[in-house]
Amino acid sequence: AKVLTSIIMIILSTNDIGNGGVKSIADALKGNTSLTSLNLSTNEIGNGGAKSLADALKVNTTLASLNLKENQIGNEGATFLANALKVNTSLASLNLRYTQISDEGAKSLADALEANTSLTELSVPANVHSGIIGKIKARILSTRRTQKRKFLEALKSDEKAPLNRSRLMFVGQGKAGKSATVRSLLGKGFNPDWDSTIGADISERMTSSATSKWRNPDDLKGDFTSRFAARLMVAHSNTRNRPNAKATAQVGKTKEKTNLVLPSHINKMLNEEAINDSTKTTNATVSNDPESARIRNVQHNESSSGRIRPSLKNTSVQVKQEPNDEIVREFEEKLFLDAKRDVNSLTLSLWDFGGQQVFYAMHHIFLTQSGVYILLFDMRELLEPTKREEASKYLLFWLRSVKLHAPKASLILTGTFLADVGERENLRTVDIILRELIKATFSQIVPNIDESFIYFPIDNKEGLGIDKLRGIVEESARNDDGVFENVSIRWMAFLDKIYSERDKVSYLTLSRDIRDIGLEVGISNSIEQEAALALFHERGLLIHLTSTLVLKNIVVIKPQWLIVVLSKVICDGNLHIDKDQFKHVGLEEDLKATFEKGLASRDFLEYVWKGECELEQVDFFLDLMERTMLLSRWNFSENELYLIPSLLTDHSFVEKENFKGPRCVIDFSNSFLPNGVFQRLLCLCVAHSIRVKANDDDAPNELVMEPSLHKRCATIEFEPGCITHLLEDEYAQSITISVENDEFAGKCIRVVQAMLRKVNHDVMGSGLHWDIYLENGVTKELMCFREAQKEKLPPWFSTTESEHLIETSVISLAENVDLLRFLESL
Repeated sequence: AKVLTSIIMIILSTNDIGNGGVKSIADALKGNTSLTSLNLSTNEIGNGGAKSLADALKVNTTLASLNLKENQIGNEGATFLANALKVNTSLASLNLRYTQISDEGAKSLADALEANTSLTELSVPANVHSGIIGKIKARILSTRRTQKRKFLEALKSDEKAPLNRSRLMFVGQGKAGKSATVRSLLGKGFNPDWDSTIGADISERMTSSATSKWRNPDDLKGDFTSRFAARLMVAHSNTRNRPNAKATAQVGKTKEKTNLVLPSHINKMLNEEAINDSTKTTNATVSNDPESARIRNVQHNESSSGRIRPSLKNTSVQVKQEPNDEIVREFEEKLFLDAKRDVNSLTLSLWDFGGQQVFYAMHHIFLTQSGVYILLFDMRELLEPTKREEASKYLLFWLRSVKLHAPKASLILTGTFLADVGERENLRTVDIILRELIKATFSQIVPNIDESFIYFPIDNKEGLGIDKLRGIVEESARNDDGVFENVSIRWMAFLDKIYSERDKVSYLTLSRDIRDIGLEVGISNSIEQEAALALFHERGLLIHLTSTLVLKNIVVIKPQWLIVVLSKVICDGNLHIDKDQFKHVGLEEDLKATFEKGLASRDFLEYVWKGECELEQVDFFLDLMERTMLLSRWNFSENELYLIPSLLTDHSFVEKENFKGPRCVIDFSNSFLPNGVFQRLLCLCVAHSIRVKANDDDAPNELVMEPSLHKRCATIEFEPGCITHLLEDEYAQSITISVENDEFAGKCIRVVQAMLRKVNHDVMGSGLHWDIYLENGVTKELMCFREAQKEKLPPWFSTTESEHLIETSVISLAENVDLLRFLESL
């Protein structure tokens, strides 16, 4: 029974199981909730075995296909199975060919079909009387027609059910084994030569139980609407049998009419179904029943063997497939069987984030509030004293990043290289180090209860701990109530329409494309459209950034495409770039400037993106990177250059003592200063300086000096005479700013505050918190912002500035304002 709960299909044909063996299988089936297909053909199973299986079918609610072909089952066994069919609501296919069943047993099965509402395929021996076969065919056709009608009615309703979808995010330091872990969870072998992830890699899997293997979902092919409608049908039949099933308990709570637009042939078919139902004769005999007469004329490939699986192509419920129909397709048996199998399944969107530090600034765009985060680390580095500090730094970065973006999401700590660590005592040492590092500030961590650890040790090469990790990941996903949030079927039609555009484009506009699609499927309300997009974004189906109106208007329907394009630029020049290739095309100097000075030429960008996007899309990506503060235009050269601060590799460092002018310290130590904040601040500072430079018509080239930029520090002239020094202290978790000219000190700090608020609101989910300390120019002591403001500490505050004016100006300049407008306001 334990084995049966972990798989969805079992094939045990030709194993001489007999009645005794099949009884054990049947007993396990009584409590099983995952198995959907069981093949027991050619196993010497007789009437006793059929009785055991029949008893199981009376209580089982998930088995959809049962193959008992070429067994010793006779009429008595057929009667047992017939009685089970009268109450069973899940079995769709039953194969009894080449058994000892004759007319008597087949008649019992035919009579049982009067009460059965799920069986759509029944195979009996070829020697059964044609009249009985005709009766079975008629009932099978009636069931299929009824199911199809209900399916179409579900499409026409606005009934709601859970999406049953979660997002998994694998994060951690480079070389910690993230990609290897993803491969292990997907059931793929260990590959020591596997390249590190560039940017992020997205894959999808479906799982049906907490310990089952993950499989490729059919949903990748689209047609969410039909699958959703079929799952609604199955969920209804299962709810009464399993009222506590979380994924189906909410089904049907909301049911109302919808404006979902269906193709004309579907509406016509619905009308034909209603006419057929009202005119058919239900109690006529086989010999003169018009339905039976019509069925006898149905051409069937296996009629001589008694296989009863009528084709819809020759019935009155034929559905003509339209090539451009993305909402509804012909309801086939496989769709219904898949829905039975997947009614409680969970689709997982796996995001494997590159571990190199250069990617961290980019990752903030893609981290979501919900889902499950798996933070991986190399246990060997925590145990090695010389590497422990560096490994701990990366761990803390990701712990804080997850808490920043997703404070309520489950976080699973996973230690790799278990086989190398070996002894239990070493595992305890790792646990102690982690507990000391984490203390009590990360309550979202999922504990390893079995081993009394706060992490899960695994080894990808040896396959150790993988099954356990897979189970805890899915359990965590299922514990997220948001996964089972109800959505309407028209949202699925909305998604299908959006996905149908992926063959033509990679992104859509909200103002035109999305609005038109919404109207087409009956979602005219823009608030509902955006709510659906927000859900699809959280679940990894698309990318929809909403921090500003311009970003909000872009809906990326190919998330991997966006990541690949960004990663062509934001990457490690030593690991991910073929330098000889750029030398061959004459871009060697451009390459050097990009990965040393962070200055990319237009020619360089067009070259690296040419294989991923059209030339006209280059401006789209430049604009997107600029608005997400990954890039700033660089107007200090005759060439068209762009600053990408995350690529700065010059580690030249200016000590605080060498800064001229009074200091302002922006302290993040009580919360967190993520990698990417300082880089985005540099983007905004440079963009502000460029706007000031461009606005002077008299001396555009001499207005402000060219910024001096390094990885952790910079000197930028905000405006003529306002030379400002910026320094990021990773250890102290602070940014220090010095302004050489006292006259500009107060204004400069307010501008920087506004910029930080902009970064916080647009990229960091408003999760950053900081304290500001201002230096007393006389005593050189630091004073908190409020106290300095109260005392009008020079040069930061003048006697004419009011506290209210300062606060409101900073806030109003930053939030809910497009980037260009924000820069104009400074």
